Amino acid sequence: MKDKIKLERIYDCQIDRVWNALTDAEAMSQWLMPCDIVPIVGHKFQFRTEPQLGFDGIVNCEIVEVVPKEKLAFTWCNGKMNTEVSFQLEPIGNTTKLHLEHSGFSGIFERIFVRQLLSNGWKKKILKQLEAYLEK
Repeated sequence: MKDKIKLERIYDCQIDRVWNALTDAEAMSQWLMPCDIVPIVGHKFQFRTEPQLGFDGIVNCEIVEVVPKEKLAFTWCNGKMNTEVSFQLEPIGNTTKLHLEHSGFSGIFERIFVRQLLSNGWKKKILKQLEAYLEK
């Protein structure tokens, strides 16, 4: 069974612009969810969205790794679920390749249902909303 989500996407912009979209609270709030991220290891922050059945709308996070313009990783916790999200950036000429990995899904429910739900969400956010934000 799969216990992680992996996505890649190439954006037609410089790495600085993509890094800013991932690490600036105002920027990330526009394309992902309202948050108070600060790219400093140990910083605790939250994503907030509309509550849904079985989800209070709050994702608690903590920055676990920052390599400027290369990698950002943070925990992604809600209820009993404790996972990790990482964004790795790779310059390719005048474009930027983003590697997203969301890992740590355990148990049948998380591996099957939660992972699929979040995979669909990441695809929408990464493939559509982040791209739209970067094109502004």
